[in-house]
Amino acid sequence: MLTGSVAFGWIGLQNYLNLLSPNSEFWHSLWITARFALICVAVEFALGLGLALLLNRSFAGRAWFRTTILIPLVVPALASGLVWSTMYDDQFGVVPYLLRLLGYASPVFLADPDVALYAVAATEIWRASPFMVLVLLAALQAVPQELIEAAQVDGGNKLQVFRYVTLPFIAPVIVVALLFRTVDALRTFDLIYLLTQGGPGIATEVVSMFIYRWGFRHFKVGFTSAASILLFVLTLVVCLIYLRQLVYRQSQVQTIKG
Repeated sequence: MLTGSVAFGWIGLQNYLNLLSPNSEFWHSLWITARFALICVAVEFALGLGLALLLNRSFAGRAWFRTTILIPLVVPALASGLVWSTMYDDQFGVVPYLLRLLGYASPVFLADPDVALYAVAATEIWRASPFMVLVLLAALQAVPQELIEAAQVDGGNKLQVFRYVTLPFIAPVIVVALLFRTVDALRTFDLIYLLTQGGPGIATEVVSMFIYRWGFRHFKVGFTSAASILLFVLTLVVCLIYLRQLVYRQSQVQTIKG
């Protein structure tokens, strides 16, 4: 009896070979994922460390400023995507309006292949940077004051104290924060789906969107299962690199304390 179903057959490692072939679109998605993760994590770390250092100082309105910075962290990804999609709109968005107000020609942010990935990354940076601020601020506040005072007594200026005392002491926390954000960036799906759905074309198609396209639009279940395994292996390798760094940085902290 014919049911219209396709007969299943064992193909071994053929799906992996297809994914890793030189002309496979998987390499493009992997490159987009790496760029997206690198941009997001690097900018989030720079912003997070700068704001954490600022909030670690005493100034008027610090509590209000700290609360305001954390607002994007509690906004759901769905709401963030919808809000930023409206803000990027070429006709009604506030971002193109401000650029035109300043005398610049505004690109069509989510439809320009050269700009779309950076627009999505900016949204992710806005949404996730407060996490980095929160973690690094807690680490800065945990630095023993006697170590800082001892370094100052020995003649160290503020930059030297930060470089040789504060930074090595908070390095394990930095590694953990970078680990969480890198893993989160590598598996990003919801925000990209809401903003561009991997477009224009495949300009913002990260590996998660690649898996979605081939699994839920073309129904290549085995193919996308192989892609998922490769993404898992990639994430595992990144985690192992960070964990080795964590062990090394913790040994440095023990040396400083000693």
